[in-house]
Amino acid sequence: MEIIITKKERPLKVLFYTWKNLQHSYGQVAAFQLIHLYKNYGPNGEIKKNAIDIYTKEAPYYNPEWNNKQKLVYSDKYNDILRNLKEWKDEPVDIIYRQTYPYNINISNENKNIPKCVFYTSEFAKLNHSYFQIEKPSGIKEDKYDEYISAFLREFNNIYFTSPSEWSSRGMIKYLENKENSPRNRIITHGVDTSIFNKNVSNRSEIRKMYNVKDTDILMINIGAMTTNKGILLILEVLNILVNKMGKVNYKLMLKGSGDLYKCQEFLEIYFEQFKSQGKMSQLDIDNLLTNHIIFTNKTLSYNRINDLFNASDLYISPYLCEGYGLTMLESLASGLHILVPKTGSTKEYIEAIYKNGGDDYITYVDSEVSMDSNGMCQNQITVSNLLNTLLLNEHKFKLTKSEKKYCEMTSYIKTELSWDYVSTLLLDYFNFILDAEK
Repeated sequence: MEIIITKKERPLKVLFYTWKNLQHSYGQVAAFQLIHLYKNYGPNGEIKKNAIDIYTKEAPYYNPEWNNKQKLVYSDKYNDILRNLKEWKDEPVDIIYRQTYPYNINISNENKNIPKCVFYTSEFAKLNHSYFQIEKPSGIKEDKYDEYISAFLREFNNIYFTSPSEWSSRGMIKYLENKENSPRNRIITHGVDTSIFNKNVSNRSEIRKMYNVKDTDILMINIGAMTTNKGILLILEVLNILVNKMGKVNYKLMLKGSGDLYKCQEFLEIYFEQFKSQGKMSQLDIDNLLTNHIIFTNKTLSYNRINDLFNASDLYISPYLCEGYGLTMLESLASGLHILVPKTGSTKEYIEAIYKNGGDDYITYVDSEVSMDSNGMCQNQITVSNLLNTLLLNEHKFKLTKSEKKYCEMTSYIKTELSWDYVSTLLLDYFNFILDAEK
């Protein structure tokens, strides 16, 4: 896509109000967007020089305890880019890009005339007033908050939004005149950096040996916050059936938590207590899983190390109930790792395209359907039996040596349509669109 700079004969000045120094999913997305915008459109841009002038300001974190958890875990080159970006010191800018939670739509007298682009995700394909950061008038009743936000956005129509999937974007529709195709609500996909995530099995044997995983074992992996919406309960219940009920002791599960931000270890303990109280697992079952079949790490790892973990594994398993995008599945595919995902939900939007472009050897679907609760929140419904049967029917594929031709075809598509380089172009195009619309 060709980028045409607006009539101003100078770079577009953008303030990124983000969590770029935090290993939260929002911070990771912000970091990759910043890195590739700077690399492609900054002073020495590989695509276009001086198309953007970037300023950054670290936004307050959702949890104040996260202030002590700042880490940059990219390559030395990428970390240097992030460290050396200009810190905003009240310089005039053309547009403000906000990437925080809750979604900050506040207006001050100083910035009310500056257009804003607000990033958001909507895991349940639905939003309510609690997702927004906005100063509400005193005395307004809670059941009127949504109406107030809609009225506020009608008044301040220089606030724009972007989300990474059609699934996520549905949540914003009711706030923008109920228009599905509102020009103020653009979908911009997430991406993957294939210089980081790629097939490289040089450390596979070493890592498997370190974690006591045999060549004949099927090593499944899941990375994330380990909250219930990620499908972790399904994974644990099925692993128990495979290992303790069916005697398939070659199954192992690596769980990589987000210990700096979330209490993943505590989550795991709570889940096993629930299984025990429900009579689904005995203490002996739990002890066997934790001792011999579950590998748990809560450390913050570099992206290169995560790529090593993907290359050491046989299957990325993600029977998620709700996701705003599902970035780790895309990263897994770029690493040449087989994935298991639901047929429905946000990943469907990009997984189906990858499947048709060389990825069919790398993708297994588990049957699912979308349900909606009384509050309009949507999520996948997946049964334990369906997940178990899917694993059993397809386990021969997980250890199968994949065609190099297929991998090259798949990654060629990913590099073209789902790379952070491509995302940087889409994002800059949206910034320019916003400025043109505000003239």
